[in-house]
Order: sequence, then structure tokens, then C-alpha cells
Amino acid sequence: MSFRTRMRRAMPYLVAAALGFASAYVVVAVAVFPGGGNSDDVTVPSLTGLTVDDATRRLSKLGLRIAKGGSRPSAGAPAGSIIEQNPLGGTISHAGETVTVTTSAGQRQQPVPETKGMSRRDAEQALEDAGFSTGTVTQQPSDAPRGTVLQSDPAAGTNAALGPVALVISSGPAAVVLPNVVGRSYADARSALEQLGLVVSGSGLDSTSTAPAGTVVSMNPTAGRTVPSGSGVGLRLSAGIGIVQP
Repeated sequence: MSFRTRMRRAMPYLVAAALGFASAYVVVAVAVFPGGGNSDDVTVPSLTGLTVDDATRRLSKLGLRIAKGGSRPSAGAPAGSIIEQNPLGGTISHAGETVTVTTSAGQRQQPVPETKGMSRRDAEQALEDAGFSTGTVTQQPSDAPRGTVLQSDPAAGTNAALGPVALVISSGPAAVVLPNVVGRSYADARSALEQLGLVVSGSGLDSTSTAPAGTVVSMNPTAGRTVPSGSGVGLRLSAGIGIVQP
């Protein structure tokens, strides 16, 4: 058999082998180079939390550019850190493309409301209405009525990030002159004494008094004495069952 005849018979096998090799090459190429083998394709990194300078350096190494897209308040991110990007991290892009970033302007700020002279409850409500919360509450002696707000930190009118505001409230004067509450109802007498930082306690009932029930008939210490703030004052009340002798 001549060489030419043998070649003609072997040709179909040679063609099949060549096609099989080419198919295998394509499969391997697709698996290894899924993007078609384009060397300009890059994966955009996540930039959230980075500063613009750090993000610029990271993108530069990949052949990408950066553009600032403005800033907005953010409660959970430090001012200047990146909070958004376009395209997102993980996106396939091309060298030379631009990534636009939005940065944090820090926590939103607004003026602290005026609370001086308010009761603690009213001050806490005013802070809550303005978007703040009540922080540490401390007391100090003052001529202002007990429980009155003396100052806040941050101070009223100061622009501050929404968050806790500390209050200082009055514990009453360091020393007080006892007012005369004899003849007043127990509720009125107690309110007057507690406003001065005094502690009211009961001293029993007087069954011989002809005053209406619940009226203060005596106090201990007596009115006019100077006592330290926080001192106790006993009040004796009328039982309202006294009999007037003829």
C-alpha cells in the first residue's frame, strides 16, 4: 500500500484528534480565564470604613481612580470615613475606571435645648423632644429649689452630636432656716420642706386638736432654726377628733 493511500485512510483520525485537542484547550482557557482573558479586568475592592487617602492608594495599585461624591451625617461612622461607593466592592471593572465614594460627615449635630430652671422630669422631656437623651445626673447644694436643673453638659445652645446630655440639679441649700409650716396641710408642708432639701417624717397624730384632720399642729425642730440640708423634720398632725371644752 502506497504512502498516499495510507495518509488518506488516516486523515479522518488526525482531524478528530486535532478537534479534540482544540476543544480541550478552549475548556481549560475558559476555566482559567473566565473573563475572556482580558488582563484589564480588575475586581473593585470594598472601601467602606477607609479614609479617602487609604482608598486612593488601594485603588491606584489596581489601576483604578477615585472620585468624591460628597458627604452626609452618619451616626456610626467617623467623620471622613467612606460609607458608600459606586461601583460596589466585588464588582468586575476595568483599569482606568473611576470609583465614586461618599464620606461620613460625622454625627448629626443640633443645639442643646435650655433646661436650666426646669424640674428634672421637664428637662428630660425637653432633651428627648430635641433628639437627645439624659446622661449622668448629679446634685449639688444650691439656693434653687431641690430638684431644679442648674446646668447641663454640653451647655444649652451648644451644637452637639445627638446623644446623652449630663444634668446638674439642685440638692437644696447647704443649710436652711426651717420655715413655719404649722397650720398647713401635710401635703403643703411636706412639699415646702422637701423643696429645701429636708426629709419629712411623721411624729404621730394629735387627738386633742380641733384643727381639720391632716393639719400640721407642731414640728420638730421648731420653725426658725438653721439646720443642714438633708436634715429630718418631724410633723405632728391633727387627728381631727378633738373636743372643745365648755
